[in-house]
Amino acid sequence: MNSPRGLRYADDVLGGPGEAERMRLAAMARVCDPTTTRVLDELGATAGWRCLEVGAGGGSIATWLADRVTTTGQVVATDVDTRHLAGLATGHLIVRQHDITRDPLPGGEPFDLVHARFVLEHLPEREEVLDRLLSWLKPGGVILLESIAGFPIDSSPHPRFREAMRGIDLVLARTIGTDSTWARGFPEPLLKRRLVDVGMTVHLPTTGGGNASAQCWALTLARLRPRIRELDLVPDETLDEALDQLADPAFFDVTFATAVAWGRAPAGRR
Repeated sequence: MNSPRGLRYADDVLGGPGEAERMRLAAMARVCDPTTTRVLDELGATAGWRCLEVGAGGGSIATWLADRVTTTGQVVATDVDTRHLAGLATGHLIVRQHDITRDPLPGGEPFDLVHARFVLEHLPEREEVLDRLLSWLKPGGVILLESIAGFPIDSSPHPRFREAMRGIDLVLARTIGTDSTWARGFPEPLLKRRLVDVGMTVHLPTTGGGNASAQCWALTLARLRPRIRELDLVPDETLDEALDQLADPAFFDVTFATAVAWGRAPAGRR
């Protein structure tokens, strides 16, 4: 299944090897990694685990997991574009170019943990991909999903900023098929697949004051601006004002939330 325009995340929509993308991934990690690592810690990630990091991006979580599982475990970090993962591989941290929509189980053995952050919501075939990821878990293995959720945007008290953020939402939906409403239903996708020990949380970071979230969204907006304009979603003056607000140390708001859900494969599952 393809997006409305037949594009994927890495088809020069987002992703790619450039320095701006490296900075965007690093800013995203500073915002999101504390929540991710806290939940992974609570889920019991420990020495000896075999872990799959899907859409590993800049590799911050893959590196954290490799430290956690130690040399008695293994982390397989995958992405369709692994250029930002160059140099991270060690004896127990394996980097693989991999497309979860079509490629087989990486490494050939099931995992104690599968983690995907900001991946499934960008795939039109997200439900089928979720089924694939679950089939790669060991009995008793854990899946952790993190996805953007657009519900806070419409309540922003800053009209131009709200319109620009809505432009990001719309352009991703119309180019690659992103669904920022999917994760609002968490943890239902895991419950209906009969996982156990299911839970969820929501991370809603403050964006502003020149913080990492503001930097991440400024870089995202700048990257998507040509496509936003091509589709005539938001006028230039609105985009300019939103970028000015993101650079203003006195400006604060919230943008997309991150919905986080987890569950465990039944121990008796074959």
